[in-house]
Amino acid sequence: MIKRVREFGETAFITLKRDFLENFESEILRGISTLTILSIINEYGDQGTYGYEILKNLQEKTKMLVIEDGTLYPILKKLQREGLVEPEKKEIGGRKRTYYTLTNEGRKVYYHIQGFFTKLVESIAPLMDVSVSLKSDLFLYCPNCSNKIDLRDEPRFCEVCGLNIEDYKEA
Repeated sequence: MIKRVREFGETAFITLKRDFLENFESEILRGISTLTILSIINEYGDQGTYGYEILKNLQEKTKMLVIEDGTLYPILKKLQREGLVEPEKKEIGGRKRTYYTLTNEGRKVYYHIQGFFTKLVESIAPLMDVSVSLKSDLFLYCPNCSNKIDLRDEPRFCEVCGLNIEDYKEA
C-alpha cells in the first residue's frame, strides 16, 4: 500500500510540508483512481463486476493502490451519471450485488483516458528516471490526441479526433 503523507508521524521530516504534499497526492490519486476503476471494469467485459471485486482486484494487481469504499462508490456513481458505466442488479449465490459494465461510450472514453495517461507517463519518464514500455503490437496511440486504438478492430480513423491512422499503422 502507498503510505500517504497524512499517515506519517508528527516527527517525520516531510511533515513540514504536509499540506502541500497531501494536496499533491490527492490530485494525482483522484485521476488514477478513476482510470484504474475503469480498467478493472473493462477487464470483466459484458459479465461486469461489483464494488468489492473492484477493490480486491486493485489491491491484488497494484500491490499499492488502495481505494476506500467511501471513494469507490462516489466514483462509480459519477461514472454512471456520465453514462460511462451501466449498473445492473444481480443475485448470484444468494447475494444481491450491483454489477457494473462499461457502455460503448464508456469504453471509448476509457481508451482515450488510458492512452492520454500512458503517453503522459511516457513523455515524463525521462524526467523521473523510469522506463515505460508500450504494447505497440496490439495498440496504436493516436499521434494527434493520444487515444488508445485497438488494432485488432482494424480501424481507419481515430474515434476521438478523426485522424486517418492508416499511415501510422505500419510505423
